[in-house]
Amino acid sequence: MTWRFRKSFKLIPGVRLNLSKSGLSCSIGGAPLTLNVGPRGLYGTASLPGTGVHLRQRLSGGSRTNGHHALPSNSSNLFPAPQPSVSLPAPIAVDIARVEEIRSASTELLTSESLKELKQLLQMTYQEHEDITNQLSKARSEKSRALSRFCSWNDGFVFKRIFKQKFAKRKEELESSNAKVSELEEQLKLTAVATQIDISKEQADPYFRLRDAFAGVSECAAIWDIKSHQAIDSIRERTTARTRVDRQRVAFSVGSCDLIQWEQKVPHMENANGGDMFLYPGFILYRAAREAFSVIDYHDLNGKADVVTFQEQDTIPEDAKVVGQTWAKANKDGSRDKRFQNNYQIQVVAYASFTMKTQTGLWEEFQFSNVERFKNFVEALNAFIASFESSKASQTIQ
Repeated sequence: MTWRFRKSFKLIPGVRLNLSKSGLSCSIGGAPLTLNVGPRGLYGTASLPGTGVHLRQRLSGGSRTNGHHALPSNSSNLFPAPQPSVSLPAPIAVDIARVEEIRSASTELLTSESLKELKQLLQMTYQEHEDITNQLSKARSEKSRALSRFCSWNDGFVFKRIFKQKFAKRKEELESSNAKVSELEEQLKLTAVATQIDISKEQADPYFRLRDAFAGVSECAAIWDIKSHQAIDSIRERTTARTRVDRQRVAFSVGSCDLIQWEQKVPHMENANGGDMFLYPGFILYRAAREAFSVIDYHDLNGKADVVTFQEQDTIPEDAKVVGQTWAKANKDGSRDKRFQNNYQIQVVAYASFTMKTQTGLWEEFQFSNVERFKNFVEALNAFIASFESSKASQTIQ
Protein backbone atom coordinates (compact mmCIF):
# COMPACT_ATOMS: atom_id res chain seq x y z
CA MET A 1 0.00 0.00 0.00
CA THR A 2 1.06 3.65 -0.43
CA TRP A 3 1.19 5.82 2.64
CA ARG A 4 1.58 9.59 2.66
CA PHE A 5 1.66 10.79 6.23
CA ARG A 6 2.83 14.32 5.50
CA LYS A 7 1.66 15.94 2.29
CA SER A 8 4.50 18.45 2.42
CA PHE A 9 7.57 19.31 4.42
CA LYS A 10 10.53 21.67 4.07
CA LEU A 11 13.22 19.99 2.01
CA ILE A 12 16.55 21.35 3.18
CA PRO A 13 19.24 20.91 0.54
CA GLY A 14 22.93 20.70 1.21
CA VAL A 15 24.69 23.78 2.54
CA ARG A 16 28.16 24.78 1.41
CA LEU A 17 30.09 27.26 3.53
CA ASN A 18 33.01 28.90 1.76
CA LEU A 19 35.70 30.52 3.87
CA SER A 20 38.37 32.61 2.18
CA LYS A 21 40.49 35.62 3.07
CA SER A 22 37.61 37.89 2.01
CA GLY A 23 35.24 36.29 4.54
CA LEU A 24 32.47 33.72 4.83
CA SER A 25 29.82 32.99 2.20
CA CYS A 26 27.11 30.34 2.11
CA SER A 27 25.63 28.51 -0.87
CA ILE A 28 22.34 26.64 -0.47
CA GLY A 29 21.07 24.17 -3.05
CA GLY A 30 22.26 23.75 -6.61
CA ALA A 31 21.18 24.23 -10.20
CA PRO A 32 18.71 25.32 -11.36
CA LEU A 33 18.22 27.43 -8.19
CA THR A 34 20.95 28.42 -5.74
CA LEU A 35 20.84 30.82 -2.78
CA ASN A 36 24.04 32.63 -1.82
CA VAL A 37 24.48 34.31 1.54
CA GLY A 38 27.51 36.55 2.02
CA PRO A 39 28.68 39.92 3.35
CA ARG A 40 26.70 41.70 0.59
CA GLY A 41 23.41 40.01 1.49
CA LEU A 42 21.18 37.27 0.10
CA TYR A 43 21.25 36.50 -3.64
CA GLY A 44 19.33 34.02 -5.76
CA THR A 45 20.79 32.48 -8.92
CA ALA A 46 18.57 30.72 -11.48
CA SER A 47 20.16 28.82 -14.34
CA LEU A 48 19.16 26.66 -17.29
CA PRO A 49 21.25 23.47 -17.17
CA GLY A 50 23.33 22.89 -20.29
CA THR A 51 22.80 26.38 -21.71
CA GLY A 52 25.14 28.54 -19.67
CA VAL A 53 22.29 31.00 -19.14
CA HIS A 54 21.80 32.24 -15.59
CA LEU A 55 20.18 35.13 -13.74
CA ARG A 56 21.47 36.55 -10.45
CA GLN A 57 19.14 38.65 -8.27
CA ARG A 58 19.82 40.36 -4.93
CA LEU A 59 17.04 39.35 -2.54
CA SER A 60 17.77 41.03 0.80
CA GLY A 61 20.23 42.20 3.44
CA GLY A 62 23.85 43.12 3.34
CA SER A 63 25.60 46.22 2.21
CA ARG A 64 27.33 47.14 -1.03
CA THR A 65 30.48 47.89 0.91
CA ASN A 66 32.31 45.41 3.04
CA GLY A 67 33.69 47.81 5.60
CA HIS A 68 31.28 46.70 8.33
CA HIS A 69 32.17 43.07 7.89
CA ALA A 70 35.93 43.35 7.41
CA LEU A 71 38.44 42.91 10.18
CA PRO A 72 40.12 45.98 11.66
CA SER A 73 43.41 47.05 10.15
CA ASN A 74 45.27 45.91 13.28
CA SER A 75 43.47 42.55 13.31
CA SER A 76 46.66 40.67 14.08
CA ASN A 77 46.59 42.33 17.52
CA LEU A 78 42.90 41.76 18.21
CA PHE A 79 43.96 39.58 21.14
CA PRO A 80 47.29 41.01 22.37
CA ALA A 81 49.60 38.37 23.77
CA PRO A 82 49.33 38.42 27.59
CA GLN A 83 52.26 39.67 29.62
CA PRO A 84 52.69 38.15 33.11
CA SER A 85 52.80 40.48 36.07
CA VAL A 86 53.96 39.42 39.51
CA SER A 87 53.14 42.65 41.32
CA LEU A 88 50.20 42.74 43.70
CA PRO A 89 47.34 45.11 42.88
CA ALA A 90 47.41 48.45 44.68
CA PRO A 91 44.67 48.94 47.28
CA ILE A 92 41.82 51.26 46.38
CA ALA A 93 38.94 52.77 48.30
CA VAL A 94 35.37 52.61 47.04
CA ASP A 95 32.11 53.85 48.50
CA ILE A 96 29.73 51.28 46.99
CA ALA A 97 30.75 47.72 46.13
CA ARG A 98 28.44 47.11 43.17
CA VAL A 99 28.23 43.59 41.74
CA GLU A 100 28.83 43.62 37.98
CA GLU A 101 27.38 40.49 36.39
CA ILE A 102 29.21 39.05 33.38
CA ARG A 103 26.48 37.91 31.01
CA SER A 104 25.79 38.09 27.28
CA ALA A 105 22.63 39.55 25.79
CA SER A 106 19.76 37.37 24.56
CA THR A 107 20.29 35.21 21.50
CA GLU A 108 17.80 37.37 19.59
CA LEU A 109 20.32 40.23 19.70
CA LEU A 110 23.69 38.51 19.45
CA THR A 111 23.68 37.38 15.82
CA SER A 112 25.92 39.41 13.50
CA GLU A 113 24.16 41.35 10.77
CA SER A 114 26.17 39.55 8.09
CA LEU A 115 25.00 36.12 9.32
CA LYS A 116 21.27 36.63 9.96
CA GLU A 117 20.27 34.69 6.82
CA LEU A 118 22.44 31.76 7.90
CA LYS A 119 20.76 31.77 11.32
CA GLN A 120 17.31 31.77 9.71
CA LEU A 121 18.27 28.72 7.66
CA LEU A 122 19.54 26.90 10.75
CA GLN A 123 16.38 27.79 12.67
CA MET A 124 14.10 26.54 9.89
CA THR A 125 16.08 23.34 9.60
CA TYR A 126 16.19 22.66 13.32
CA GLN A 127 12.46 23.29 13.82
CA GLU A 128 11.52 21.03 10.91
CA HIS A 129 13.96 18.38 12.08
CA GLU A 130 12.56 18.47 15.62
CA ASP A 131 8.98 18.27 14.35
CA ILE A 132 9.69 15.19 12.25
CA THR A 133 11.74 13.66 15.09
CA ASN A 134 8.76 13.96 17.44
CA GLN A 135 6.40 12.54 14.82
CA LEU A 136 8.81 9.67 14.18
CA SER A 137 8.98 8.83 17.88
CA LYS A 138 5.19 8.58 18.03
CA ALA A 139 5.08 6.57 14.80
CA ARG A 140 7.60 4.06 16.14
CA SER A 141 5.50 3.61 19.28
CA GLU A 142 2.42 3.02 17.11
CA LYS A 143 4.39 0.53 15.03
CA SER A 144 5.47 -1.34 18.16
CA ARG A 145 1.87 -1.63 19.35
CA ALA A 146 0.62 -2.68 15.90
CA LEU A 147 3.36 -5.31 15.64
CA SER A 148 2.47 -6.70 19.07
CA ARG A 149 -1.24 -6.84 18.19
CA PHE A 150 -0.56 -8.55 14.85
CA CYS A 151 1.94 -11.09 16.21
CA SER A 152 -0.38 -12.09 19.08
CA TRP A 153 -2.88 -13.40 16.50
CA ASN A 154 -0.50 -14.37 13.71
CA ASP A 155 1.49 -16.70 15.97
CA GLY A 156 -1.68 -18.43 17.10
CA PHE A 157 -4.09 -20.70 15.28
CA VAL A 158 -7.65 -19.80 16.28
CA PHE A 159 -8.29 -16.04 16.17
CA LYS A 160 -6.80 -15.32 12.74
CA ARG A 161 -9.10 -17.97 11.24
CA ILE A 162 -12.26 -17.13 13.18
CA PHE A 163 -11.95 -13.33 13.00
CA LYS A 164 -10.52 -12.98 9.51
CA GLN A 165 -11.67 -9.39 8.96
CA LYS A 166 -10.25 -8.17 12.28
CA PHE A 167 -7.01 -10.03 11.57
CA ALA A 168 -6.81 -8.40 8.13
CA LYS A 169 -7.34 -5.02 9.79
CA ARG A 170 -4.49 -5.69 12.24
CA LYS A 171 -2.25 -6.61 9.30
CA GLU A 172 -3.23 -3.44 7.47
CA GLU A 173 -2.48 -1.34 10.56
CA LEU A 174 0.98 -2.90 10.81
CA GLU A 175 1.72 -2.25 7.13
CA SER A 176 0.48 1.31 7.49
CA SER A 177 2.62 1.96 10.58
CA ASN A 178 5.67 0.44 8.82
CA ALA A 179 5.17 2.74 5.83
CA LYS A 180 4.64 5.71 8.13
CA VAL A 181 7.90 5.08 9.97
CA SER A 182 9.83 4.54 6.71
CA GLU A 183 8.54 7.78 5.22
CA LEU A 184 9.33 9.82 8.33
CA GLU A 185 12.83 8.34 8.52
CA GLU A 186 13.43 9.39 4.92
CA GLN A 187 12.06 12.87 5.58
CA LEU A 188 14.28 13.16 8.64
CA LYS A 189 17.34 12.55 6.46
CA LEU A 190 16.17 15.17 3.95
CA THR A 191 15.71 17.84 6.63
CA ALA A 192 19.23 17.52 8.01
CA VAL A 193 21.63 20.27 6.99
CA ALA A 194 24.41 18.33 5.30
CA THR A 195 27.07 20.99 5.69
CA GLN A 196 30.16 21.11 3.54
CA ILE A 197 32.70 23.67 4.66
CA ASP A 198 35.29 24.60 2.06
CA ILE A 199 38.27 26.44 3.52
CA SER A 200 40.88 28.07 1.34
CA LYS A 201 44.50 27.18 2.03
CA GLU A 202 45.16 30.59 3.60
CA GLN A 203 42.52 29.90 6.28
CA ALA A 204 42.69 26.10 6.60
CA ASP A 205 46.13 25.86 8.16
CA PRO A 206 45.57 28.74 10.67
CA TYR A 207 42.17 27.32 11.64
CA PHE A 208 43.36 23.79 12.32
CA ARG A 209 46.38 25.19 14.19
CA LEU A 210 43.87 27.16 16.25
CA ARG A 211 41.96 23.96 16.96
CA ASP A 212 45.17 22.21 18.04
CA ALA A 213 46.07 25.09 20.35
CA PHE A 214 42.53 25.05 21.77
CA ALA A 215 42.87 21.32 22.46
CA GLY A 216 45.99 22.20 24.43
CA VAL A 217 44.33 24.93 26.48
CA SER A 218 41.39 22.61 27.19
CA GLU A 219 43.84 20.43 29.13
CA CYS A 220 44.49 23.15 31.70
CA ALA A 221 44.10 21.78 35.22
CA ALA A 222 41.43 24.43 35.83
CA ILE A 223 39.26 26.68 33.65
CA TRP A 224 36.81 29.08 35.26
CA ASP A 225 33.89 31.04 33.85
CA ILE A 226 33.85 34.45 35.54
CA LYS A 227 30.23 35.15 36.50
CA SER A 228 30.59 38.54 38.22
CA HIS A 229 32.98 41.21 39.49
CA GLN A 230 32.65 43.25 42.66
CA ALA A 231 34.91 46.11 43.68
CA ILE A 232 36.40 45.76 47.17
CA ASP A 233 36.86 48.51 49.73
CA SER A 234 40.41 47.36 50.41
CA ILE A 235 40.97 49.84 53.25
CA ARG A 236 37.89 48.75 55.18
CA GLU A 237 38.42 45.04 54.53
CA ARG A 238 42.18 45.22 55.18
CA THR A 239 43.16 43.44 51.96
CA THR A 240 45.45 44.01 49.00
CA ALA A 241 42.85 42.67 46.58
CA ARG A 242 40.98 45.12 44.34
CA THR A 243 38.17 42.94 43.06
CA ARG A 244 36.13 40.00 44.28
CA VAL A 245 35.06 37.57 41.57
CA ASP A 246 32.38 34.89 41.45
CA ARG A 247 33.62 32.06 39.26
CA GLN A 248 32.66 28.51 38.33
CA ARG A 249 34.72 25.66 36.93
CA VAL A 250 33.90 24.74 33.33
CA ALA A 251 35.35 22.38 30.74
CA PHE A 252 36.62 23.15 27.24
CA SER A 253 36.74 20.39 24.63
CA VAL A 254 36.94 19.66 20.91
CA GLY A 255 33.51 18.40 19.83
CA SER A 256 30.47 19.20 17.71
CA CYS A 257 26.99 20.75 17.81
CA ASP A 258 23.85 19.04 16.51
CA LEU A 259 22.78 22.21 14.68
CA ILE A 260 25.51 21.81 12.08
CA GLN A 261 26.55 18.45 10.68
CA TRP A 262 30.24 18.61 9.76
CA GLU A 263 32.73 15.77 9.79
CA GLN A 264 35.34 17.89 11.57
CA LYS A 265 35.30 18.58 15.29
CA VAL A 266 35.45 22.18 16.49
CA PRO A 267 36.51 23.99 19.69
CA HIS A 268 33.70 23.93 22.27
CA MET A 269 33.71 26.47 25.13
CA GLU A 270 31.39 25.54 28.01
CA ASN A 271 29.72 28.53 29.62
CA ALA A 272 28.30 28.50 33.16
CA ASN A 273 26.44 31.80 32.85
CA GLY A 274 25.04 31.69 29.32
CA GLY A 275 25.30 29.80 26.06
CA ASP A 276 28.10 27.45 25.07
CA MET A 277 30.28 28.61 22.17
CA PHE A 278 31.53 26.58 19.21
CA LEU A 279 34.35 28.04 17.11
CA TYR A 280 33.56 27.08 13.52
CA PRO A 281 35.58 28.36 10.56
CA GLY A 282 34.17 31.78 9.73
CA PHE A 283 31.75 32.16 12.66
CA ILE A 284 31.11 31.44 16.34
CA LEU A 285 27.96 29.51 17.19
CA TYR A 286 26.51 30.64 20.55
CA ARG A 287 24.05 27.98 21.84
CA ALA A 288 21.99 28.92 24.91
CA ALA A 289 19.26 26.28 24.53
CA ARG A 290 17.82 23.81 22.01
CA GLU A 291 16.21 26.51 19.88
CA ALA A 292 17.99 29.57 21.27
CA PHE A 293 21.24 30.29 19.46
CA SER A 294 23.15 33.02 17.64
CA VAL A 295 25.75 33.12 14.90
CA ILE A 296 28.59 35.59 15.48
CA ASP A 297 31.08 36.79 12.88
CA TYR A 298 34.73 36.83 13.93
CA HIS A 299 34.87 40.29 12.37
CA ASP A 300 32.62 41.58 15.18
CA LEU A 301 34.68 40.09 18.00
CA ASN A 302 36.56 42.39 20.37
CA GLY A 303 38.84 40.35 22.59
CA LYS A 304 41.26 40.96 25.43
CA ALA A 305 43.91 38.59 26.76
CA ASP A 306 45.97 39.21 29.87
CA VAL A 307 47.68 37.59 32.83
CA VAL A 308 46.27 38.51 36.23
CA THR A 309 47.39 37.90 39.79
CA PHE A 310 44.80 36.11 41.88
CA GLN A 311 44.70 35.55 45.62
CA GLU A 312 43.87 31.85 45.64
CA GLN A 313 42.17 30.52 48.75
CA ASP A 314 41.07 27.25 47.12
CA THR A 315 43.34 24.42 46.08
CA ILE A 316 45.99 25.69 43.67
CA PRO A 317 45.86 23.87 40.28
CA GLU A 318 48.91 21.74 39.62
CA ASP A 319 49.88 23.62 36.46
CA ALA A 320 49.51 27.13 37.95
CA LYS A 321 52.44 29.33 38.95
CA VAL A 322 52.66 30.90 42.41
CA VAL A 323 54.10 34.42 42.09
CA GLY A 324 53.78 35.78 45.62
CA GLN A 325 52.07 35.74 49.01
CA THR A 326 49.77 38.03 50.92
CA TRP A 327 47.71 37.93 54.11
CA ALA A 328 44.00 37.52 54.75
CA LYS A 329 44.25 40.81 56.66
CA ALA A 330 46.98 43.08 55.35
CA ASN A 331 48.29 46.61 55.90
CA LYS A 332 48.48 49.13 53.07
CA ASP A 333 52.02 48.02 52.24
CA GLY A 334 50.95 44.38 52.03
CA SER A 335 52.49 43.34 55.33
CA ARG A 336 50.64 41.23 57.92
CA ASP A 337 48.13 43.10 60.05
CA LYS A 338 49.04 41.90 63.54
CA ARG A 339 45.82 43.14 65.09
CA PHE A 340 43.95 40.08 63.78
CA GLN A 341 44.37 36.67 65.36
CA ASN A 342 44.60 33.61 63.12
CA ASN A 343 45.64 35.88 60.26
CA TYR A 344 46.67 33.33 57.64
CA GLN A 345 48.84 33.63 54.55
CA ILE A 346 47.36 33.45 51.04
CA GLN A 347 49.18 32.36 47.89
CA VAL A 348 49.12 34.73 44.92
CA VAL A 349 48.87 32.87 41.61
CA ALA A 350 49.26 34.00 37.99
CA TYR A 351 46.25 33.07 35.84
CA ALA A 352 45.45 33.83 32.22
CA SER A 353 42.37 35.99 31.64
CA PHE A 354 40.29 36.01 28.45
CA THR A 355 37.45 38.42 27.62
CA MET A 356 35.19 38.16 24.55
CA LYS A 357 32.86 41.03 23.59
CA THR A 358 30.83 42.25 20.60
CA GLN A 359 28.74 45.35 20.04
CA THR A 360 25.66 43.13 19.76
CA GLY A 361 25.99 42.10 23.42
CA LEU A 362 28.40 39.17 23.73
CA TRP A 363 30.29 39.41 27.02
CA GLU A 364 32.10 36.37 28.38
CA GLU A 365 35.16 36.08 30.60
CA PHE A 366 37.30 33.07 31.48
CA GLN A 367 40.37 32.28 33.58
CA PHE A 368 42.95 29.57 32.87
CA SER A 369 45.42 28.00 35.26
CA ASN A 370 48.13 27.36 32.65
CA VAL A 371 49.43 30.64 31.24
CA GLU A 372 51.71 29.09 28.60
CA ARG A 373 48.97 26.96 27.05
CA PHE A 374 46.71 29.99 26.93
CA LYS A 375 49.40 32.14 25.27
CA ASN A 376 49.74 29.49 22.54
CA PHE A 377 45.98 29.64 22.00
CA VAL A 378 45.99 33.44 21.75
CA GLU A 379 48.82 33.38 19.22
CA ALA A 380 46.94 30.81 17.11
CA LEU A 381 43.72 32.83 17.32
CA ASN A 382 45.58 35.97 16.24
CA ALA A 383 47.09 34.10 13.30
CA PHE A 384 43.68 32.80 12.20
CA ILE A 385 42.06 36.24 12.41
CA ALA A 386 45.01 37.81 10.58
CA SER A 387 44.46 35.42 7.66
CA PHE A 388 41.45 37.53 6.59
CA GLU A 389 41.71 40.68 4.55
CA SER A 390 41.80 43.90 6.56
CA SER A 391 39.90 47.06 5.74
CA LYS A 392 40.78 50.69 6.38
CA ALA A 393 37.06 51.38 6.76
CA SER A 394 36.92 49.34 9.96
CA GLN A 395 37.15 50.84 13.39
CA THR A 396 40.37 50.32 15.28
CA ILE A 397 40.05 48.14 18.35
CA GLN A 398 41.82 49.66 21.32
